[in-house]
Amino acid sequence: MAGRRPGSRRRTLVLAVIAAVIVAFLAGGGVTWWVLGEEDDDVRDHVEVSGGELVADDSDDAYCDDDDIYSYNDCDTDPDETYEFSYRITNKGDGPANYSVVVNAFDEEGDFVGQTYVGTTHLAAGETDSDEGEFNEYSDFEGKSELSDIASVKVAHAERIALAN
Repeated sequence: MAGRRPGSRRRTLVLAVIAAVIVAFLAGGGVTWWVLGEEDDDVRDHVEVSGGELVADDSDDAYCDDDDIYSYNDCDTDPDETYEFSYRITNKGDGPANYSVVVNAFDEEGDFVGQTYVGTTHLAAGETDSDEGEFNEYSDFEGKSELSDIASVKVAHAERIALAN
């Protein structure tokens, strides 16, 4: 046994046991996560968008007063146009959550026109929130597209942020 230190074999055995315990712990954690982890749920399935129509509204009637002392014209002669659609968000998770949703608009040929955002906060598990979303004159449109080009809307992305309370 020339050249070997006493206890060298024991140290190697201890290090091997420690390494085996670490590997087993990490592998066990991965299996536990795989078995107990949530299903890979597409949050877009929690959101429905429907309908949609171009709405023209002359909302300046109540505020139109060009006979006042101010020099600017506060009467808008163009009607306010919006493309309105309905949306429903249902919390299919097991706790309260916030939702942030991207809705894309498309023309008759199915080409992308623009996008807008809708969402809800503190939605309890199993609850549904319904509201109206819209594209308006301030929306950012692709190329030379306009509100009147919108023919349909679709959920592009949805994010669910689980809450602790």
